[in-house]
Amino acid sequence: MTVGLPPITTQHNRSRGGSNSSSPTYDNVLVGVRCRPLFPESDKTHELAWQLNPLQQSIQLANNNSNSRRYPTSHVNLQTEYHYDRVYYESSNEQVYQDMVLPLIQQTMDGYNATVFTYGQTASGKTHTMMGTDLEPGIIPQAVNEVFNCIKQSKNNEFLLRVSYLEIYNETIRDLLAPENDNLKIYEDPHRGTYVGQATEKVVTNPHEVMDTILCGETNRHISTTDYNLHSSRSHTLFQMVIESRQSGNTPLYKSHSPRAKASVKISQLNLIDLAGSEKAASNQDRRKEGAYINKSLLTLGTVIAKLTEPGKSAGHVPYRDSKLTRLLQSSLSGSARVVVICTISPTIFTVDESINTLKFASRVKKIVLRAKNEPIADDKTLLQQYKSEIDELKKKLQVANDGRAQEQQNNETMLSHERQQVTHTMAPPQPIST
Repeated sequence: MTVGLPPITTQHNRSRGGSNSSSPTYDNVLVGVRCRPLFPESDKTHELAWQLNPLQQSIQLANNNSNSRRYPTSHVNLQTEYHYDRVYYESSNEQVYQDMVLPLIQQTMDGYNATVFTYGQTASGKTHTMMGTDLEPGIIPQAVNEVFNCIKQSKNNEFLLRVSYLEIYNETIRDLLAPENDNLKIYEDPHRGTYVGQATEKVVTNPHEVMDTILCGETNRHISTTDYNLHSSRSHTLFQMVIESRQSGNTPLYKSHSPRAKASVKISQLNLIDLAGSEKAASNQDRRKEGAYINKSLLTLGTVIAKLTEPGKSAGHVPYRDSKLTRLLQSSLSGSARVVVICTISPTIFTVDESINTLKFASRVKKIVLRAKNEPIADDKTLLQQYKSEIDELKKKLQVANDGRAQEQQNNETMLSHERQQVTHTMAPPQPIST
């Protein structure tokens, strides 16, 4: 059972650069482990393989006679205790979101890039954690609502939001909002980091538009029945929200004597990623092929994490380019974003090997040090600045048109007045001749 605890707050005790908000802050990845409940009918057992202590934020194998005899003996240590920022069992999506993700959303609205992703074996609850259900919304719908709540509460800023929805299927990036775009490329930009070119981006103005966009994308996602799950995700998905903000009115965020100076715009990206689950060999040929690509990308992710957290020396070459997944995560994992990882495990004794691998991954990723910063930019390429420039240009054109019409109207009135004078002079009665 879970115990109510305060949300995790990011501590900036390693901030370098004083109080300047654009200075990087140094933090570790926040990691939570979530063990789904037992489902005796599908799990075919009533025995919980794990002992979880939410007060100590720890998890270890349950050491009882009936279970310990059935654990794999090659590498299982019953005394190993794993510690994380949060440990959950029989928890609600709301509690996981409030503890782990809510502070991150608020930081994203302040201009920080942020990434949340779930990691774990098939059928351990990753998609339920991210998407949830109508009765129990997951991280994505709750995060979307919070973004718009922050916008409503903001009195001094104006915002522009756009979203995209992608999947990595068999090492090919597909646009879920435009399925015909089925082989998108990855590019790199000094401001944006790594990004997918030509992906469909939809400007949104309320939570309903966002969720309708996601539902539209879900219909194009690869989901199949496997040996382990009736509705298994066969691809990694990336939902991205780009948030542009600037101060309202005519006051720029910085002052410049240049007549062409632009108001600074903060741009942040919120990446919400649902990774496909690792699994053993499947009986179906197509599922085996999909599983091979999934496992390869997850193995590359593990290699990247291991390189980034090697003790006592620099990472050296980090193989981000060995998979599309790690290439897209490069900006986040290299430290330029706030990152939350939620690792999910199955409670059964039959999946102990996979669960231990997940816990080891969680322990490694927690060691990654981040140096995120929020820095306003003055760039004509920001969509908010483009729209503002277009509006300003239209206002100028409208003013010119109005001035032209006013001048034309004044000329017409002058001509009419002159014509009236001529008509009046012509029709005036003849004056009598005096004798």
